[in-house]
Amino acid sequence: MNLYLSIKKILFKTPARTIFTIYFMFALVAGFILWLPISQKDGVSISYIDALFISISALASAGLSPIPLYDTFNLFGGIVTLLIIQIGGLGIVLLVASYWVISGKKIGLRERSIIAAEQNQFTVKGIIRLISNALIAILVIQIIYLVVMTFYLYVKQPFDLTFGGAFFHAAFLAASSFANAGFEMFPTLSSFVVFQEKGMYFPQYASMVLIFFGGVGFWPLAEITLYFKSIFKKKRYKISYISKLLMFLHLLILVITIMIYTGLEFNNTLRFMSMPEAITDVLFMSTSVRSAGFTNTSNLAWSESTKLFMSVLMFIGAAPNSSGGGVRMTTIILLFSTLLSYGRHKKQVKVFKKAIKEAAVKRALIVFSMGILLVFVSTFLVSIAEPSKKIMDVAFEVSSAFGTVGLTLNFTSTISNFTKVILMINMFVGRIGILTLLEVLDNKKTANVVTYAEIDMMVG
Repeated sequence: MNLYLSIKKILFKTPARTIFTIYFMFALVAGFILWLPISQKDGVSISYIDALFISISALASAGLSPIPLYDTFNLFGGIVTLLIIQIGGLGIVLLVASYWVISGKKIGLRERSIIAAEQNQFTVKGIIRLISNALIAILVIQIIYLVVMTFYLYVKQPFDLTFGGAFFHAAFLAASSFANAGFEMFPTLSSFVVFQEKGMYFPQYASMVLIFFGGVGFWPLAEITLYFKSIFKKKRYKISYISKLLMFLHLLILVITIMIYTGLEFNNTLRFMSMPEAITDVLFMSTSVRSAGFTNTSNLAWSESTKLFMSVLMFIGAAPNSSGGGVRMTTIILLFSTLLSYGRHKKQVKVFKKAIKEAAVKRALIVFSMGILLVFVSTFLVSIAEPSKKIMDVAFEVSSAFGTVGLTLNFTSTISNFTKVILMINMFVGRIGILTLLEVLDNKKTANVVTYAEIDMMVG
């Protein structure tokens, strides 16, 4: 009993450790279920490390896979994968908290602290309201997509589906699109490539909506829900500064991506496409690249410059408390604003006329530095383990894993177990966040209050 209590205290000592333990244990169990014969098609057998890879990839909303899902898993395995994606996209703690809200269970301060930690919030104030309204928005968006896409796939028949098959694949796409997972269960490498080739552009645009809302963050979704509620109630609701900032940054980076991607691929992949095809490709890939991982063109045909640009975008990732990974776009805007403030000799760091706390700037610097270090070390190790791979392809794959994106250059299907472990670590860290990982590793009971004499240091 004492051993059990000691282990429990170590694993669940802080909100960060609780989140880490919950996600890690869930990934192990989910991987075990996918590894069982009951999840696989007749005559198919996969190793546990491949099953664990898919489990972590689905939980992290990454989309990388060493094996083709359609050829490997039966209906049960597909449903299990779908559930992992949905749970990973929403967040395990958020789902548990939703059950508490629905069942009327009283949520204490510790539970609220764990929820706030998972959602990257620094206060428990309003956290239950966030959950309720975010879930309403998520359910409405996914149900609309599910209904529309089911009938679209059944009527258009791009893959000769029964109505039940159309419903399953629509549900899979709904979960995968909102979770920014990039997983599919169609009998092809990418259904969107087939849609593009057949001139069927509706699935791309419908999925873009889910990808956008899934990547912008749960807090803005909750506030948008509250805003529309206030209209019906004829009351005024003011959307917060942070939600406006997240939506603006999401749109700004999207516009910049569209322009740069168009310029890089204008005389390459885009010149072989018709105008509707090219417009759809640019919009879809620009929306998908930072977090979703869906593709409607051959990534192998991209220029080296495009691969590098995409790697940077995947490293940046989506918004905090969203279904995306990476260092998050707020980290980049904070560092950029810090550089501007330093260059202009300003004492405060400002983002759109709001002064940012020094602690937030330090967190951004830590996240960015640790992200760079993790991706660099991972790229270095994988390049040694996979000598036949180009260094750009390795960096692309590692960035895709860390950003929990899932875009690939046909790399993951031919790698060693060592490389799989490296990518799994990147996906897991990208999902729970670097700050959460650092808090997990911090074993100090109290903060160090000793103050040392300061000195200056030469830099630059």
